[in-house]
Amino acid sequence: MSEAYIGLLVLWPLAAGLACLVLTSPGARSALVLLTGIALAVGGLAVAANAPFAAPSALLGSETALHIAEGAAFVLPAYFLLRGLMAKHWLVIVFSLGQLALAAYGAVAMPHAALVQNAAVCDGLSLALVLVVCFVGSLIAIFALPYMKHHEEHLHLAVSKQPGFFLIMLAFLGFMNGLALANDIRVFEAFFEATTLCSFLLIGHDKTEIATKNALRALWMNCLGGIFLHAGILLTQQAHGLVDIHEIVNPAVWAGASMLPVALLLLAGCVKAAQMPFQSWLLGAMVAPTPVSALLHSSTMVKVGVFMCLRLAPVLPGTATGVVLATAGAFTFFAASALALGQSNAKKILAYSTVANLGLIIACAGMATPAAIAAGVVLLVIHAATKALLFLCVGDMEQIVGSRDLEDLRGAVAKAPTTALAAAAGALAMILPPLGMLMGKWAAIEAALTNPILLLLMALGSALAVVCWVRFAGTLLAGRSVDKTAHSHILTSGPILSLLFGAIGLGMAAPWINALLLPGASALAGGWGLIPTLFVVGMLGWIVGMKVLSRQSAAKLAGPYIGGLPSAEPGTFVGALGKNWVLSEGNEYAEELFGEPKLTKVAGVLAGALLLALVGGAII
Repeated sequence: MSEAYIGLLVLWPLAAGLACLVLTSPGARSALVLLTGIALAVGGLAVAANAPFAAPSALLGSETALHIAEGAAFVLPAYFLLRGLMAKHWLVIVFSLGQLALAAYGAVAMPHAALVQNAAVCDGLSLALVLVVCFVGSLIAIFALPYMKHHEEHLHLAVSKQPGFFLIMLAFLGFMNGLALANDIRVFEAFFEATTLCSFLLIGHDKTEIATKNALRALWMNCLGGIFLHAGILLTQQAHGLVDIHEIVNPAVWAGASMLPVALLLLAGCVKAAQMPFQSWLLGAMVAPTPVSALLHSSTMVKVGVFMCLRLAPVLPGTATGVVLATAGAFTFFAASALALGQSNAKKILAYSTVANLGLIIACAGMATPAAIAAGVVLLVIHAATKALLFLCVGDMEQIVGSRDLEDLRGAVAKAPTTALAAAAGALAMILPPLGMLMGKWAAIEAALTNPILLLLMALGSALAVVCWVRFAGTLLAGRSVDKTAHSHILTSGPILSLLFGAIGLGMAAPWINALLLPGASALAGGWGLIPTLFVVGMLGWIVGMKVLSRQSAAKLAGPYIGGLPSAEPGTFVGALGKNWVLSEGNEYAEELFGEPKLTKVAGVLAGALLLALVGGAII
């Protein structure tokens, strides 16, 4: 693999971001972001053409790279400490000090390990993450160009913050590519902490009180995850003297040895993936502009967590650590799906769904069979494209309608037809055959057949998700007349339509994705014979549905029968007891069952107990 392509994936986005910082012309900045998207796409395809590979890399494996990584272990926590002191946030202060203490201990007490021979490694899992970052991440950055212009006009900013915004966003993509390809766990850790920095800055971008509060929450939780990661790395070095990631995930290394280092690394992945009870940092990210939410929820930050768990999966078969991890992931899948059902805020629905699907991927990692790992990797790819599509659609509709509440988006198809139809298609792609999310869930449930608890949690979570997504799509497609149809900017509709075709195309190609990324696994092959028939049935149903919808849209809308007499007051009718009753329509959210105040506490306690068991079982 050419070093130039690795540089294109890792260094070019950072260099382009720095250039955005100094460019004063919005047009030049837009051109540079578009050029970066093209460069990442080319680099991603080049990596795919050469994968799998394991090669030396001056960029990721030289003494200079290692010195930078070791310096980052001090510089980044020191910056986090400074921000904690400035905000007087004691959790950030304590956990950043903990990171600094571990870095100091490692520098003094750990022998200096030799450089990793093959510092750049790309297998099926790495390739999956690189392609997600290069294509999905790039489309989100392009979507951000018109979105941030409109966002700043709405806030009436005198001085644009877009240069700094695009610096962080593009650098984020470069750090993610470095993390995916790095085979030295010390370099991996540096990229891991760099993503924490980027997420903190992006969530707090607007600098409002709520944005700052949520950014600090994300910071302290991810600093805690950084402590788990660094502690796991130090224990691995101490016990086995290893820093090569592909040597660390060799099952023979852990035969008869303590699994505590692995459990700590898995726990770091669960925090990064916003698994319960750490989901609040990801939910808080919704206060940021929509491109940030899409980036964190789909292609970057949270994917680091599931990437780590899937990377460690080879050492988990037949271990209590694997069983507990699978149970924790399946429980989060079920609980977060239930919480999504009780939300009317469209972005919260997407956020809880993200937490749920990440839990399902982590459950696949914990089961650690070839079929389960294959299902997890396919879900990682297809979830990224589909969820990015949904976040961008909700963001665009929010700017058009002026609200992100699902009830306010009722009938959005009449006002923003392209975006609403894309959102409805994306929602249905999460649950309908023959698309990849269903195929991945199917394979995960098949892998769980020997464990009744996992099987029950996955089945219940899937059933709740079906109700949630049908309601989501149906609400957007509900009939409502409007005076004027809105048309999106080409840099808004372009990424949305690209992600729509990507989500549907990847969903249809799920078995091929499986064969490309993991040639030895056959998790989805069993369902391939049904796909052509299911596709034809699904497309016919979609065409018929659209024809019916178009007829309804052309017809004159009649008022509902209200079981009473007309009233002079708009929105009311004279009903029982001669009183004026308010006429309203809306979905049922069953908050008494699925509301956050009650369910979050119970689910958080149970999920926290499972994660404690993950570490406690490894110690025992």
